Amino acid sequence: MNDENKTPSDQPTPATPTPAVTPVDTVRPPAAAAAPTPDPVIPGVPPATAPTNEELAAMLATPPRPTADDEPENAPRPSALQKVSSGFMSVLGSVFSWIIFPLAVVLILHFFIFQAYHVIGTSMNPTLQQTDYLIVSKVGYTEALVGRLFHKDSLYLPSRGQIIVFHYPKDPTEVFVKRVIAEPGDHLVIKSGTVTLYTKDHPNGYNPDAAYEPAGTTTLIDTDEIIQPGNVFVMGDNRTPGGSYDSRDWGELPSSYIIGNAVLRLLPLDSVKIL
Repeated sequence: MNDENKTPSDQPTPATPTPAVTPVDTVRPPAAAAAPTPDPVIPGVPPATAPTNEELAAMLATPPRPTADDEPENAPRPSALQKVSSGFMSVLGSVFSWIIFPLAVVLILHFFIFQAYHVIGTSMNPTLQQTDYLIVSKVGYTEALVGRLFHKDSLYLPSRGQIIVFHYPKDPTEVFVKRVIAEPGDHLVIKSGTVTLYTKDHPNGYNPDAAYEPAGTTTLIDTDEIIQPGNVFVMGDNRTPGGSYDSRDWGELPSSYIIGNAVLRLLPLDSVKIL
C-alpha cells in the first residue's frame, strides 16, 4: 500500500511534550546570630571604656605632630655653601675642644701656676740631690704680676727658709735654686763660720741654719749687711768650701728675678716630699 492512500486516522499521533517541572527554591530558617565574644579580663587592669565627649574634644583640639611628609615641597633647603660652612664649624669646634682648649690650660698652668724643674748640681745638698724633680709654685709671682698690671707696687718676696728658683741676676738665662736666708730689713751676720740673723721678732739674733743644716755646719765668707728693700739674701744648703755659689759671692737677689718657690719633690719616687 502506497503512503499517499493512507487516511488521517492512519497517521501516527504526535507525542504531547511533558511540561518542565520548575524546582521549588528551598527555604531555610535564618541562622542564629553568633554571640559576641567578650573581651578578655586581665586581673588588676580596668576594662577599656569609650572616651567621653570632653576627651574627644581635647583630642580634636590637639594639633597633630608634624612629620617629614608634612614639610612643604617649597621649604628652603641648605645650599652647598651652608653645608660646607656647617661642616667647617663642626671641625673647628672639635679642634677647639680637643686641642686648643687643653693646650691653653697647659700653658696657663705652666707660665702662671706651676712649673717643673730638674736639679743640676750639688749646691743644695743634703736637702736636694742631683736630678731631683721639683714642682715650683708660681702663684706668688703671678699675684705680684697682676698687682703691677693694676698699678700697684706689688713685689713677690718669699718667706725665710723657703727654697726658691730664680734667674741668676748676672746672667738671666741661667736658673738657680737656693734657700732664702734673709728678707728686706733683716740684719745678716756671718762670722767665724756661724750665721746670725737679727729681725724684728728676734732683735737679739738667732741662727736660721738650725732648722735645716746639720749641727756643726760651718759657713764660710764673712758677711755683715742689712738686706735692702725688694731684695732677699739666698744661700745653698751645701756650706762646704766651694759648695754653693750664692749671695755671699754675687750679692742680694732682687725679687724681680724670682720665678717661684719649690713646693714638692716629685722624683725620685722613694724621696717624694713636700718642701
